[in-house]
Amino acid sequence: MLDLLSIKIYNIVMKSAIRQMYYGERGSFEEIKPTKKYFELLENFVELEDKLNSKLALYPEILVLYEKIIELKEESESELRATCYVEGFRFGSLFGMEITGE
Repeated sequence: MLDLLSIKIYNIVMKSAIRQMYYGERGSFEEIKPTKKYFELLENFVELEDKLNSKLALYPEILVLYEKIIELKEESESELRATCYVEGFRFGSLFGMEITGE
């Protein structure tokens, strides 16, 4: 069982987190800082994609197919990220309710 001080601290932190989310200070895509590894991977991807695009320029119909593949891949990854975010939020809410004994 939580003591009174722990409950007060929990309430302060939760109110603060809720306010941060409400005012867009946390949880928005713009506020999340990608890792160094992400930028390294992105740089490699862009370099290889540029090389591939220059080769595919000789074959316009294949270039169009490739662009569609990339677009679908990005859309599917975005959908998966949104689904994972929602599930994480749901689990976090359940976790919070369990902590408070609800």
